[in-house]
Amino acid sequence: MRLVAVFCLLVLAACEPKAPQIAGSAKVVENAAFPAIAQAFMRLHCLRSPHCDPMSDYGQGAGQASGLAGAAAWFAETKDVVKEGGEDYGAAVTLSAYAQRGNGGPAGRPLTLDELPDSFSSYKAKRSALSIEYRTPGGGAPEPYGLEFTSAYLTLTAPVEEATLEIKGAAGVLLSVEAGVIAARKEPVNGGGKSPDSVMFFFSRNLRDEPLPELMAALLAGETLSLKLLAPNGAQILLDGLYAYGYDSALKQGTDALADSEIARPIIERCEQFATEPDSFWKVADVTPALLVCDPRPPELRR
Repeated sequence: MRLVAVFCLLVLAACEPKAPQIAGSAKVVENAAFPAIAQAFMRLHCLRSPHCDPMSDYGQGAGQASGLAGAAAWFAETKDVVKEGGEDYGAAVTLSAYAQRGNGGPAGRPLTLDELPDSFSSYKAKRSALSIEYRTPGGGAPEPYGLEFTSAYLTLTAPVEEATLEIKGAAGVLLSVEAGVIAARKEPVNGGGKSPDSVMFFFSRNLRDEPLPELMAALLAGETLSLKLLAPNGAQILLDGLYAYGYDSALKQGTDALADSEIARPIIERCEQFATEPDSFWKVADVTPALLVCDPRPPELRR
């Protein structure tokens, strides 16, 4: 018995009961006065960023704001300032247009709902997204900085290393490029077991060096754009529509939020004043741009 006691003293951490593990997303709201309400709008805030994992500890949003205008989502961040060679590219506003009703073809299909991970990340897995990052050099007008496309999770009839991404608008083909393939993570799904072998297609572009004025004009006009992914032999993998109505309003809201003094405060702190307001309040709310993130309604209740 004495030997066991000595061993425990030497490796105390191993002998003590483990502290309960807190999910990353729970840490975001652990100090909130109204955690359930805060969880709702903080998770929606995270989902408006192309790079935020809604299951992680993604912080309380100081220096950030986000919102929806029509079908377009915007995510503003004052802290994300890039300096290259002494040049300040300014804070960032990222706008995203989504395609969520994908139809497959002879070469592939989107995953069905019961094949997707049973988590808040599955919302992203079901949609394709075209995201445009703007920068505000010197605090000036927003300028297109970069483009990123990610497809929904897809299953393929045969392996491919790349596919043709084609986006069309009223003026014709706006973008036709090769998109690379990324293996999607296999995670637990709704029906148990693991998700099937699936991939995502990805493409990015530096819009400062390779601008796409026709595509940008179509987005600002709020067009519904045709989206295709084609296998190397021309067979259709995915057909969908990218919905950009409200894009111009989203750009204005995001840009105005960067100049709003409220953006410096953590989101939970700035939003607690609205925690007891009913949904009807947000139908007519007149708040500053950085407070639009406090609207807890999902997109389907904003129309």
